[in-house]
Amino acid sequence: MSFIAHLEELEDSREDINKAYELIDIVFLTMAASLGGAEGWKAIKRFGDNKLDWLREFRPFENGIPTRHTIGRIIRGISADSLVHCFANWINSQRELNGQQQIAFDGKTLKGSGKNKHIEALHLMSAMVVESGLVIYQTESKNKKNEIKTMQSMLECIPVKGHIVTADAMHCQTETAKKIREEGADYVLQVKGNQKRLREEIAAYFHKVERDTPDAFDGQTIADIDGEHGRIIQREYRVLPQSDWMEGMDNWKGIQSVVEVKRTHIKESETTTEVSYHISSLAPDVHTISRAIRNHWSIENGQHWILDVVFREDESLIYAEDGAKNMALFKRVLLNLLKAHPAKDSIKGKKQMASWDDAFRAEVLFG
Repeated sequence: MSFIAHLEELEDSREDINKAYELIDIVFLTMAASLGGAEGWKAIKRFGDNKLDWLREFRPFENGIPTRHTIGRIIRGISADSLVHCFANWINSQRELNGQQQIAFDGKTLKGSGKNKHIEALHLMSAMVVESGLVIYQTESKNKKNEIKTMQSMLECIPVKGHIVTADAMHCQTETAKKIREEGADYVLQVKGNQKRLREEIAAYFHKVERDTPDAFDGQTIADIDGEHGRIIQREYRVLPQSDWMEGMDNWKGIQSVVEVKRTHIKESETTTEVSYHISSLAPDVHTISRAIRNHWSIENGQHWILDVVFREDESLIYAEDGAKNMALFKRVLLNLLKAHPAKDSIKGKKQMASWDDAFRAEVLFG
């Protein structure tokens, strides 16, 4: 089923007197226009007026295209919870659960949604399957500081059992680790200043093992190298089984491994080195754990960058209280649809094709 078909489940809270325009018609119009490059209600209206014959190949649009103000009123009136429910049902019907997957959690502030000084910018938390690039869930976080509770609640809504959950250092919390394990998943979490004592214990343990029993690193060390724009980055990963030598380990439910990552940045004559630490409920396996650490940041490159550069999300003039949350979800649906289309092209190239080719646009939206 296409996402449009799943919209039949969408709750329409409008009074009958206000239903001159079918809800699904307007959602379809909004998604098609956004795929075609429309950035605001006025542009969506203009797209609808110019593409009405094409739109009517798929939906009735009995009363034509409403005014831009009506489009905005209808979209912002949709229950975000109802829309997310449709989104989650559609994604779960599309998602192939073949083997263990990595689910990366990360937050993003929609800068343009707060350009009205009286309205706080919208902050969203997303969960993405790293292997496929599919965004499988999105919800609002009141602000970045509230991300911790938001992620913990998201874990109750997403089928994570049997998979690996990764998140940035903010989410290295005992309660989050406990929640992940209770949901039947494993975790790889970075340790930073918010867990200063834990970081010190892990650093001291690696120093002790390197000094006393360096052969413990045999088979549990791996390195890689990459670079661009004249900069080279070398990474060395070392994994050890957790040990009672470190204090406080019993606070972290299911912990089995501790990880050291040494990154060396080389640019021209300047060389800098930084060391970071992670904890994991996975059994010590440097290949699996290092891959999870490297891949976590693909949610930044694979989702946030595309939304900003291709969908120009941060430039959107739709404010937080004017439908920005629902529009953000539509853009993530479109990102999934573009990734799923088999055309051998970049996301940017596919979106550009959808902006001028009616047949291609229909293929993206309906499969």
